[in-house]
Amino acid sequence: MLDKVIQKYAYAIADGSEKTVNVLTLQDENGKRVSLKRDLLTGEEESLLQTLFEEPAEQFITPVSKTERLWSGILLEGEIPAGKALSLPVRFIHFSLKGELNDREGFAEAVHSLFSSTEAIVWSGPADGVLVQRLDGDFEDDRPDQRMLDALTGDFYVQISFFAGTPQTEPGLLFEHYRLEKKMFEAARSYSPSQHVFFEREVLAHWLLSSLGKETELILKKQLDNVREDYDLLHSVRVYLECNMNTSMAAKKMFVHRNTLQYRVEKFIEKTSLDIKQFPNAVAAYLMLLALKSKKK
Repeated sequence: MLDKVIQKYAYAIADGSEKTVNVLTLQDENGKRVSLKRDLLTGEEESLLQTLFEEPAEQFITPVSKTERLWSGILLEGEIPAGKALSLPVRFIHFSLKGELNDREGFAEAVHSLFSSTEAIVWSGPADGVLVQRLDGDFEDDRPDQRMLDALTGDFYVQISFFAGTPQTEPGLLFEHYRLEKKMFEAARSYSPSQHVFFEREVLAHWLLSSLGKETELILKKQLDNVREDYDLLHSVRVYLECNMNTSMAAKKMFVHRNTLQYRVEKFIEKTSLDIKQFPNAVAAYLMLLALKSKKK
């Protein structure tokens, strides 16, 4: 029945930029949800929908400190406090959990210890939130990595994904940029579920690919037919591209000799006719590799 509601009220589906109070969220017996803009519904329509469906309990986590209350208002409601000086620039590190987190206080302590200069943790839902990290003189660029994921998974028995966003410097754009990063993070996780750490503008590629039609995606993947089964080669080329086509850096990261990596790059170029030493071809190849690895249904 919820599918019929989605079809009938397609024009009223919320895009994530609205304040919570302005959105009606409905849930069916299978846990499927849809959020509708209240201002596009009549009073009778809203009452009828509330009768037919449950409004899910979001289990919001109440901000503890004054700083967390401040950032919750900014990021979740778009409320920029008048006359309040914010410690900018900041960076948002988004996270998403799979599994039941039983010790939120312990999780918060662990995250604070892993990421320096964390000013606040803002929960947007039971399994999703964001760290607000000050980029001040004490800041250390503790980029999320597999070591951190393993530590948190081992301690709290949850699977976690991170997205470290870009520095934010304008108070008036904090709410808008947070929403945009959150939406792109969701798209990246959906498109590339096997990847659990994303950085800055990297999510744009995943977000772009997630919006492609199936036929276009198949065309992208087909360009790599000649190397599709050579997993070592594909991994080597992806690392090479992610290291800005720096052979020495990529070889060091993979713990292989520079000549070995150079051989693999030349082999890829020969088999695909894509000279990935040239930037435009490298961009195209990277998108192809992401599409090939995706498990999107």
